[in-house]
Amino acid sequence: MSDKLVTGILWWKPKQWERAKKMSSDSHVFDDTYQDWKKGAEKALKNFHDLGIKVYKIEIELDELVKWCKDQKMPFDSKARSKFVSMKVKKHHESQSN
Repeated sequence: MSDKLVTGILWWKPKQWERAKKMSSDSHVFDDTYQDWKKGAEKALKNFHDLGIKVYKIEIELDELVKWCKDQKMPFDSKARSKFVSMKVKKHHESQSN
């Protein structure tokens, strides 16, 4: 496996972002609009790339994430979303490295 640092960003689809914001127990951490979020996410991608960090865009189905949170008995919040993305990044990166 490579020594390069790896991370991921949950990559929302517009309608899923809107639903997630409404459902989230920490909706206050969401940007005001999907466009604002996307602009910030694209900037983060560039920053990671500039730092030499491999970053995966993790596109998910919102229903899968919600189910995972319920299965893990976790609230639908930024901590759970981050944990979910980390799990997906690990699986994706391991499959790419083999």
